[in-house]
Amino acid sequence: MTEGGSCRHDACPIAVRPTILIVRRRRELRTKIKASILALAAGMQMLAAAHGAEFVGWLDRGDGGEAWAQNKAKLQTFGESFESSEALFEFLKEHAGGGDKLTWEDMKKPEYDWSGIFTRTRGGLSFDPDVKADVLTAKLTPEGTAARQAKIDNIKKHGGEYDPISDCRPPGHPRWASEPFLHEYIVTPGQTWLINEMVNDVRRVYTDGREHTPEEDAYPSWNGDTIGFWDGDVLVTHTKYLMPGQYQRGTQPNYSDQVQVVERYRKTAHNTLEADYWVFDPVNLAEPWYTRQSWVELENEDHFLRIRYWDCRENSNNAITATSDGSSQFTDFDFVKDDAAVSSDPNIKNLKK
Repeated sequence: MTEGGSCRHDACPIAVRPTILIVRRRRELRTKIKASILALAAGMQMLAAAHGAEFVGWLDRGDGGEAWAQNKAKLQTFGESFESSEALFEFLKEHAGGGDKLTWEDMKKPEYDWSGIFTRTRGGLSFDPDVKADVLTAKLTPEGTAARQAKIDNIKKHGGEYDPISDCRPPGHPRWASEPFLHEYIVTPGQTWLINEMVNDVRRVYTDGREHTPEEDAYPSWNGDTIGFWDGDVLVTHTKYLMPGQYQRGTQPNYSDQVQVVERYRKTAHNTLEADYWVFDPVNLAEPWYTRQSWVELENEDHFLRIRYWDCRENSNNAITATSDGSSQFTDFDFVKDDAAVSSDPNIKNLKK
């Protein structure tokens, strides 16, 4: 025994030694935990400093008034702090400590219960639902501006436009966000499915820790390759390997095959899902384009609403033809006795000859 009643470990009574070891190990564990926390904090500070960004969490939209305009500006600026979608996604993942691993037990919690039939809440066909479709909130490159102007000129010249979905092609992503009709969401611990009724469109978000398909094995597709993680009750996703397309018909911009998207989904009310969207496209966008998307659950107590198989070729009234001026027109409605007799379009009259 030493002065003060303490003892060296090898000189202590046998019964005392385990207690001393437990105390020492607890101290060592506290020291390691403290060091880990400090290292994580330092890493986050370095990561944020590298991108010139401070983390911006979920901001409420409220009634969409002035407070939302300020919050939306913060989220836009936050996205602009990153040179790429990958950098933004990795920053969010680092902030979440790599993400939370959900279990089947978690599926019982209301924040992960996304069941029901949903539809887009607002905005009509405008990709940015805060404004009308002919109002642009994106910052375009010269190439993006020229492509949009070409669309505008074509509509003025022909009085219409040809939309690729008219011949049964998928809308693709990020246009996926602005499509109407019915939506359904299925959350599991390792995957979340984002389902659009149109053309049986399913986006699979892998949250099991896998990375993107390697570049050498990847190829572009309509919905791309999506991975994600959970940060509490927020699903964070990253999508790449996409096809070129348009955000919506009309005067809205195009996106290239270099487009990538970061999204944050959250159940904000018992019947409402919302999502932050940051779209990156070096070809058409001078800065990432931020929007807040939302979907509302529909009344469906009788279970009449459901996602049904969609094949536009099954409906003879969807048959179209490319016209001589570059637009499109329906060719034959089975509920009209003589289309040529009632149509003012010479393309249809000619088809009937």
